[in-house]
Amino acid sequence: MPALFKLLAFTIPIQLSLHFDFWDSTVYGFKIDYLISTFYLSDILASLVILFGIKNIKLSIKHYVLSIMYLAFALYNIHNSLFIIPAVYRWFKITEMLLLGLVIINYKKYKIFEYFVKPLSYSIMMACILGILQFINNGSIGGLFYLLGERSFSFIEPGIAPYPYSFFPHPNAFAGFLLVFGIFVLQYRKKFNKKYFWLLAILVGINLILTNSLNVYITAALLLVISQKFLVFSFVSLDFLPRFVSHRIELINSSIQMIKDNFWFGVGLNNFIPNLVKYSKNFLYSWELQPVHNIFLLVFSELGVVGFIAFCFLVFSSLSAIRYSLFAVIVTGLSDHYWLTLQQNMLLFTFVVALSKIKK
Repeated sequence: MPALFKLLAFTIPIQLSLHFDFWDSTVYGFKIDYLISTFYLSDILASLVILFGIKNIKLSIKHYVLSIMYLAFALYNIHNSLFIIPAVYRWFKITEMLLLGLVIINYKKYKIFEYFVKPLSYSIMMACILGILQFINNGSIGGLFYLLGERSFSFIEPGIAPYPYSFFPHPNAFAGFLLVFGIFVLQYRKKFNKKYFWLLAILVGINLILTNSLNVYITAALLLVISQKFLVFSFVSLDFLPRFVSHRIELINSSIQMIKDNFWFGVGLNNFIPNLVKYSKNFLYSWELQPVHNIFLLVFSELGVVGFIAFCFLVFSSLSAIRYSLFAVIVTGLSDHYWLTLQQNMLLFTFVVALSKIKK
């Protein structure tokens, strides 16, 4: 198990995967990445961790009742979904994350630094080097990095943000991941070799600046105020184009309408985008067909008030133990969706919540 934990942590940032492109991943004639069933190398390792670790989970009658309620809610939610396959895929993904979290919580003497922070630091080091190379090259690098999941792109292509993606689908997702991981690095800095710590910290810091993520900058500033610590970081040109603002407002308005019309059980997991076109006709480009940029509105839209309450309970009951890392997830999640929609960020979110519940 320790070896599997370490391998899983190392592969979290890597996007190596297989895509199963079913017909109902298309909206308005456009292929939508969020609706494509995708299986990652990290899924294989997470499944192995669950397979070998599930025996350590002690179940009571209460857990069996909750499991039956969970299954019934999932089946009803899928039944009400406009696009069935994306909903089924996302429920499998959520179930995987919940089981992984339970295995971590119930594994005796889980060593956070040895099993999670240290192995993850090696792949983050690689991701940060890739991010800097992409910035210098004005696009992807390819070669070995492509085999590990780097997407092919150029900063001059339409719809491509001119900032490092590394192995991630978007610079904002990369920046949010680095911010939360950076908090773990600071918390366990005394366990690192001193030179390695400073090299890692510098690489993370450089990439946080290069990714130009406004919500990460704001979250970092709030964290600094809360922790009463001072840090100098640089703001570079921020994108406040009118469409940038109006697009997000349209997503929020559509989300509110979905909640009103599907208050109790939502429109279906992973079905925000298929329903989006019913609530707004103002989207100009395919890239604008996205989930609402707020994890709480997204959960409420897709799972209704029942799922929203369960999600809030899970998140806020975990807040006190690892408050800074989870606080960073919550604040960045108020203006983006990647903690619930992208593989790397979902896995990190799972670890943040699970590690907060480990009895020390």
